[in-house]
Amino acid sequence: MKNDALVRLIYAYMAVYIAVSSFAAPCSATSLMLVRDGFWGYAVTCGTGALAAVIAVDVAINDWLPQKYGFHWAKAQRHRLYAITAGAYITPLFAASAYFVNAAQLIFYIGMASFGLVLGYREARAKRGVTCAE
Repeated sequence: MKNDALVRLIYAYMAVYIAVSSFAAPCSATSLMLVRDGFWGYAVTCGTGALAAVIAVDVAINDWLPQKYGFHWAKAQRHRLYAITAGAYITPLFAASAYFVNAAQLIFYIGMASFGLVLGYREARAKRGVTCAE
């Protein structure tokens, strides 16, 4: 799936962005999750950042470096990484829904979670050798 490496890198960047912006943007859903949920809010936020880092390293090593270099575990688990990251995108909405979530945040978080599931689905299909709908 080297043809969508840039898209996967942008997806990882956005996950890092929401993890970092939770400390700087006080009205974001992720920031509310940090304030209201304490330890578990920080665990989800840091986990999202760590997942994004693994995805970014996977793209950099497995797609852009020569074949002799490889991060084989991440390449084998890509579909799971995207599904777990999609769950990490949607978690702040559940945590902040009782307090405040505006329409833009709702669209962003649900859109990014859905896009992560699409990336995971495409990766799973690529591993089976299916390139087009049959």
